[in-house]
Amino acid sequence: MDPPSLEPDRLSREALAERAGVDVAAIDRLVEHGVLFPADGDEPFTQGDVHRVRFVSACELAGMPAAAIGRAIAEGRVSLSFMDLPHYRWSTLADLTYEELAERMQLPIELVLDVAQSMGSTRRLPSDRIREDELEIFPLVRLAATVFDRDALLRTARVYADAMRRIVDAEAALFEKFVLGAFVRRGMSYREAVDAANAFGAESTPLQERMVLVAYRRQQERAWNALTVEGIEGVLDEMGLYERPARPPAFAFVDLAGFTALTEQHGDEASARLAADLGHVVDRVTTEAGGKPIKWLGDGVMVHFRDPGDAVEATLEVVHRAPELGLPAHAGVAAGPAVFQDGDYFGRTVNLAARIAAVASAGQTLVSGEVVGPASGRGFAFAEMGEVELKGFGSPVPVFEASRAP
Repeated sequence: MDPPSLEPDRLSREALAERAGVDVAAIDRLVEHGVLFPADGDEPFTQGDVHRVRFVSACELAGMPAAAIGRAIAEGRVSLSFMDLPHYRWSTLADLTYEELAERMQLPIELVLDVAQSMGSTRRLPSDRIREDELEIFPLVRLAATVFDRDALLRTARVYADAMRRIVDAEAALFEKFVLGAFVRRGMSYREAVDAANAFGAESTPLQERMVLVAYRRQQERAWNALTVEGIEGVLDEMGLYERPARPPAFAFVDLAGFTALTEQHGDEASARLAADLGHVVDRVTTEAGGKPIKWLGDGVMVHFRDPGDAVEATLEVVHRAPELGLPAHAGVAAGPAVFQDGDYFGRTVNLAARIAAVASAGQTLVSGEVVGPASGRGFAFAEMGEVELKGFGSPVPVFEASRAP
């Protein structure tokens, strides 16, 4: 499928109605109400007018009539002129339905509709027109469908959409408080503040997108390196060539229990404060025990220790203190070799620690068998929990619950 063509600079009444998904009479009505201001000529409208038509149409469904919005514009209290700025480049409707797209891409129509929904759209009908930006999605969907099953494909699409939603929600909150809010606090009217904030947004948005791409590629590098290291470890282990140090380092993962529910109930700001409080505790406790926090994972942290006993000592203390912050924590500790590159650690040991932490209950610290021997004799008790099935490990792994000896 060819990529979508660039938007024209000017649009006729008919082209504007087509791209906005309304009839021509709706365009004339918005002109009459002073929402749209056409220029002279056969193509009097702009791409910004597409966004204004769609936006005001949505506002009308929420009880804000176009006539009232036009009056606020006429009185200088509201402006929609910022929608002409270059960072307002939301997609318009393509001249193609979902059913036609499915036929063109040789994909089942239900899969096409499910992917569109999983990426954040409301449930569509086969006869609905697609957005032009969706033309960018489905070549990848067609390729992925040759490898993934349907559930895996939809699950991945939802992960992409949810991650982007959280990024954008955080950006919007910052924009409202520190950009738009800053101009209002300077004494500007709402219209003046919106125009000033959007001038800032036109410059900052391309830079934000570049930052998101850098962060994405950085995380790709981490994940792909981890998979490669674990694969090589497995091969060398099968060959009997895997050498383990006599006293291996240890890795601990500490996660807050109930963090996702807290975020959903109280928002990202409350969860960010809690994560920051956890960070202060982890920094202080692990540093005193000779550990080094390696990376923060939103609701948790990964820490490297030279000595497994130090890892158990610090992890028990952090889990003990966590309820004082507002949520309990759970942790996993594993000992063994790992590959260090660009400030991060990779390998089966790191993966094992993360998997053990994931199966631990709130208030619980679980460790691998390789931790027990080196950490013994330091006032800890290790209760055998049996062998546990862990994702990514071919056979069950012996796990122990760590606690302070009575």
